[in-house]
Amino acid sequence: MRKVIPFGKRAVAPNTRRDVKAKCAHRNLRLVEHSDSVTCAVCHVTLSPFWALSMLSEQYAFAMAHIDRLKSRIELADARILELSRELDAMLPGEKKPE
Repeated sequence: MRKVIPFGKRAVAPNTRRDVKAKCAHRNLRLVEHSDSVTCAVCHVTLSPFWALSMLSEQYAFAMAHIDRLKSRIELADARILELSRELDAMLPGEKKPE
């Protein structure tokens, strides 16, 4: 049989989108190793570790989507620069092109 270790009760703020009263977005997390808990570094409320993980996962997905959008914009810009460069080269027939 396993030994059960009692621990004190803590108020946990789930901070779901339905929690209208929450003023803090809890985006600055602090991991408390000795108690295996997650707190907000701004408002110091104890957060659900599952909520913190899901929030971080959501923020990571948003960041990756933003990176993908930026990469596609860079590719479009590079293609446009190449196109304009070719048009400029076509306008200047007297210039010798480097090989």
